[in-house]
This record gives sequence, structure tokens and C-alpha cells, in this order.
Amino acid sequence: MSAERERLQLLQATTQEIIDRLPAWDGESPSVLVAIIDPITRQRLGHWRTPAVAAVPQPQPQPCGRHLHAVPDAS
Repeated sequence: MSAERERLQLLQATTQEIIDRLPAWDGESPSVLVAIIDPITRQRLGHWRTPAVAAVPQPQPQPCGRHLHAVPDAS
């Protein structure tokens, strides 16, 4: 099997996993079309219409840049 064919099969498997996790669209509510594109060839690997509410990313907690720790009193 060629390297390109293997790469494409892995991308298609990943595409299917992503699409399988998206909720189904009811046909009436606002929706978005999710398209998954091969970054090298720019070919569409898959697409799915999903409710617009499901496509809105949920806010993620921001990592804290500071770490607090106890230190002994120097006095």
C-alpha cells in the first residue's frame, strides 16, 4: 500500500469519527455545515449538517500562569 493511500485512509477514519460525534440536524433549526478538508490536497473528506447550537464551542477554562505554594516565613 502506498504511503499516500495509507495517509488518506487514516484521514478518512478520523473524519468519520468526528462526524459520528456530531449531533443530527432536525431539518428545521438553524444549522451549520461542517466540512472536513484534507490540508495537503484540499479535497473534501466529509461533511455533515449539524445544529448551530452544537457547533458553538464551549468556553474552556484558561490555564493559570502562576502557581501558588507555601514558603516558610523568613523572619
